[in-house]
Amino acid sequence: MSELSARIEALCGPGVAACAVRVGQGGPLAAVERPAMARAVPARRAEFAAGRDAARGAMHRLGLPACAIPMRPDRSPLWPHGLSGSISHDATLAVAAVRRGGRALGIDIASATPLESAIWDEIADADEIGQPVPGFDPGRVAGLVFAAKEAAYKAQFPATGRVLGFDAMRIEIAGNDIAARLRQTVGPYAVGTVLRGRWAVIGARLVVAIDAPDVPCATGPGFKPRNTELPASTGMVSRSGMR
Repeated sequence: MSELSARIEALCGPGVAACAVRVGQGGPLAAVERPAMARAVPARRAEFAAGRDAARGAMHRLGLPACAIPMRPDRSPLWPHGLSGSISHDATLAVAAVRRGGRALGIDIASATPLESAIWDEIADADEIGQPVPGFDPGRVAGLVFAAKEAAYKAQFPATGRVLGFDAMRIEIAGNDIAARLRQTVGPYAVGTVLRGRWAVIGARLVVAIDAPDVPCATGPGFKPRNTELPASTGMVSRSGMR
């Protein structure tokens, strides 16, 4: 896990600490975190615990004490004062990235396998999926675009509090650099604002990390989950990233 954490930190850039924890190996929840999982099924509790444990691990890597991260009423994480962070998980792994203050960030992990073509139109336009990415077929590009929109959504939400659809931004890929260009004005971000980041394939996963532009956001509402989840008709498991 330490090698994976180091690779995610390199992806996020200076000042960010990251940590990864396997689902099922998360530590006990703090008292203020438990109410959020009072009615959750065991699998969901395991994902949540791993995500919180990963966040505390990232704090430790910053030289900070481990702190509770309760869930806000909008289901976003309430980060300790002065910290910005993001959590993502799949069925077997949770990751967190944390920095001291500064810009909000969003991170997303996803399978590096192709996304089924039946839902491409739901998440992106043809130009986005048609971008050339060496070694990627259109299905894998679609998966990358989806993960990038998840990460960008998390990054913008602390400053805007806005729920966005997939068509609110366009993903632009240039090598391992990636950008989300807003197609509409959202809170303090004007149409055309670009949220920039990087992506990589790490093992069997895509990892995308995106920074929000510089705006005051430390006291924002956090990331509301289930914005960019896959349509229910696909039968795929939702990946809401901030758990």
